[in-house]
Amino acid sequence: MKRIKLVSIWNPKGGQGKSMLSINLAAAAVELGLKPIVICQDQQGTSMLYYKGGNLPFEVLEQIPQKRPDADIIFFDHQASDWKVPDNHLLVMPLKPARDQYATYIDAFKRANSEHAIITVVTDGQAHRADEKVTIEYLKGKGAFCIPSSGVFSRAAGEYRTIFDNALNKAYKVGERRREISQILGAVL
Repeated sequence: MKRIKLVSIWNPKGGQGKSMLSINLAAAAVELGLKPIVICQDQQGTSMLYYKGGNLPFEVLEQIPQKRPDADIIFFDHQASDWKVPDNHLLVMPLKPARDQYATYIDAFKRANSEHAIITVVTDGQAHRADEKVTIEYLKGKGAFCIPSSGVFSRAAGEYRTIFDNALNKAYKVGERRREISQILGAVL
């Protein structure tokens, strides 16, 4: 029986990019020929909204299935305000680099750090803002990935697609954003 890789996308702070990362990492996995599933544990149901839009090449579930799913990798899209550190060994922790967002990330990171492998992803970074630039550069120096602010994510969200959807092949800087997501998936795998 094949082993399924379990990945929690977690940060107790809302609006950090958990759903965006969940669906785009799953789409990157499809590009590699893997079979991903996203489990949407967020009460807002953002990942489920994308799935119901009908443009995703993978399944999104609202709960953990009773039977072992046919999947290579499962991404758990955790809800905001959930301070319980997930049981999965591997955590992907997104954060926006604004000072108040970073403070919540630090608290959550400290709770999880001793027992988990953590991949930090700075989302929606705007390096032209001096305070954000300091946070971005510091975290990149610690091995974090950075996904800068980009209109391609807004365009994809408006159509309930991932940035890997062929409909976005001509979007501005989509190739760069796809490479960044794929690099994160490489670290996950």
